[in-house]
Amino acid sequence: MEEFYKNISDALNMLSGMEKDLNISHFTPNELKIFHTIILSSADKKDGSNITEIVENSGMSRSTVYKTLKKLSTEGIIHLLQSEEDGRESLVVLNSAS
Repeated sequence: MEEFYKNISDALNMLSGMEKDLNISHFTPNELKIFHTIILSSADKKDGSNITEIVENSGMSRSTVYKTLKKLSTEGIIHLLQSEEDGRESLVVLNSAS
């Protein structure tokens, strides 16, 4: 059991270091969840993910997602672009410098 706790501790320390390297260690739990959802949703897409996908995949309310995306956009972490396919939808694209 002691080795299990050591492995978990090592993984958490590594995650903490990665969050510092990505400059996201100050994120709230909601911001981290949205950020992770964006990463997972966008992995195979060059155009970004639409907000509806992020809402569905995060399990968070639409208002929480919108509020969090606005903050991430203000911080320069993401860009919000109008979808060419559906003008009512916005696409979320990670800023490559983040």
